[in-house]
Amino acid sequence: MFIQFLPFKFINYIIKQQDFNHVIIKLSYINLLTLLTDSLIVVIILYYINLFFWLKLMSETNINIEQNLESLFHNWSGSHSDHINQLPHSGSGRIYYRLQKDNISAIGAFNENSSENIAFINFTEQFLNHRINVPEIHIKDLSNNVYLISDLGDIVLLEWLKSKNSFDNEALVIYKKVIQELIRMQVIAGKNFNYSKCYPYKNFDKESILFDLNYFKSKFVDGLNLNYDNTKLNKDFDKFSNYLLSTNTSFFMFRDFQARNIMLKKNEPYFIDYQGGRQGALQYDLASLLFQAKAQIPENIKIKLLEYYIQVIKLLIPLNQDEFIEYYYAYALIRVLQTFGAYGLRGIIENKKHFIESIPFAVNNLIYLQNKVEIIKKLPELNKLIALIINTEIDINEK
Repeated sequence: MFIQFLPFKFINYIIKQQDFNHVIIKLSYINLLTLLTDSLIVVIILYYINLFFWLKLMSETNINIEQNLESLFHNWSGSHSDHINQLPHSGSGRIYYRLQKDNISAIGAFNENSSENIAFINFTEQFLNHRINVPEIHIKDLSNNVYLISDLGDIVLLEWLKSKNSFDNEALVIYKKVIQELIRMQVIAGKNFNYSKCYPYKNFDKESILFDLNYFKSKFVDGLNLNYDNTKLNKDFDKFSNYLLSTNTSFFMFRDFQARNIMLKKNEPYFIDYQGGRQGALQYDLASLLFQAKAQIPENIKIKLLEYYIQVIKLLIPLNQDEFIEYYYAYALIRVLQTFGAYGLRGIIENKKHFIESIPFAVNNLIYLQNKVEIIKKLPELNKLIALIINTEIDINEK
């Protein structure tokens, strides 16, 4: 009987306590000899003790964050907020709140990674100098890793797109606006961009590319226990990274340019979460946008938007169209492989539904790219592995 009811009774008790010392005192009334002779019970009690401390720590942390943000809001607006609500978690380490007072609203951000905060604020100031659509920094307190930015509303481009029955003309118009802003960010703001505050890398260099490729290998390929020759695959990775870096890599690269990081306000796109930006090739961000798995952009629309991008950017810089397109598909491949790494970690390993659901769409991207990427013919082990992933996914679907 003791074994059956102790865990539930114990956790219910400690949750109600304001002072954990009371729990320790209460435990003195438990038969310690019985606890020590049953290792399962000891493990369960230790688990719940750790859980209690973790919940208490998280509660105290959130209270401190909210207090710091409330103080910023008062200093910025001159009033205390009526409401402060935590926004849904995005999957990163950042925590966001909406603070409101009558018709005044702001988004409060907390991120314990101070280097990311510095990068985000520095990039924002540079973008605003070029009138790029990003949130304004109202006020900051970097000593406590908090800051307030303008409230862009709740319409995320990806969710807006998913609410539509098809990729219609309205969606095409919005994506063209996104591309116009992307080019302004890459070329105009990027022309004299100060990369000194970049984190963790200033360039999308060979180290960054190999990190993404090995992330794909360790989290997705190994997660599915697919067979490959590691030595041959590493040689292909090295050759692929050298090829990607043989084009112009002197532009600003957003790094995670996807519809989840684009807000719509009065039908105009605004950009968030660019703190990972660095110097790199033009093609990467465009490929990230058009090959986002969950966006499911039709192939004919991808081609239209690629052509539109080339048409617009030619107004600003000289461009070899054939060469640009060749590298564009290669950068699309590295981006898709990187996302497979994320799906492997969050989906296959951590079993998170959203990431698992994205895998079939990413496989469709691989099928599309298989005959588009010229360099893949010179990467036999990687090519074989891609074919294996495609076939494995087809087998799973058939089952």
